[in-house]
Amino acid sequence: MKNPTKIVPAVAGILCLLVTTVLAQPLETFPNETWTIDENGPAVLSGGALAGYSNGHYQVDPISGITGWYYGLGGTNINVAGDVVLLEPQAPAGTISDLLRFDGDGVYFFSDLEPNETNPDKADVPVIPQAINPVVLYEVGPEGDNGALYIPGPGQPGYDLSGILPGIGYNIISDVPEPASATLLLAGAGLWLLKSSRRRKS
Repeated sequence: MKNPTKIVPAVAGILCLLVTTVLAQPLETFPNETWTIDENGPAVLSGGALAGYSNGHYQVDPISGITGWYYGLGGTNINVAGDVVLLEPQAPAGTISDLLRFDGDGVYFFSDLEPNETNPDKADVPVIPQAINPVVLYEVGPEGDNGALYIPGPGQPGYDLSGILPGIGYNIISDVPEPASATLLLAGAGLWLLKSSRRRKS
């Protein structure tokens, strides 16, 4: 039998890679170009011939007067202005989890601030602005690690008007997993492997 002290780290490494890959899998098949947008940033453009990112910053939304987390997408995506809202399937009907407001050059990200939240995300606001004729999407995935893939059609918010990014999609990440959760998962997996190895050895 091979030395178990060499096997355990190797298996643990493979498990870490698998867990990371699973966490990073897209919700659905992405189009050629995709902006991945989450509550903390940066927003990342991937796929197709173009790639880039937008760090994001706080900016006052002129419609609501609320300061929101804003990603400038100008220069790569001159978009149709309008609102997209994300609803939580398990919450009371009509409960908005997030609102993305495209303004023609970029997008505001407003996310609901959870009660007693001690570590708010940059997009968290106490009150989400009133949506105006929004496109409505339901979140997919478990609470704490969910979001939605949005591919706008002609005339819908976020649709590319420049012709640079035809068929652009948006991977909207509503809840970013806490680093501590992933660490605990990996630590638990490592202990399980170590325990299994000791049983085989004895």
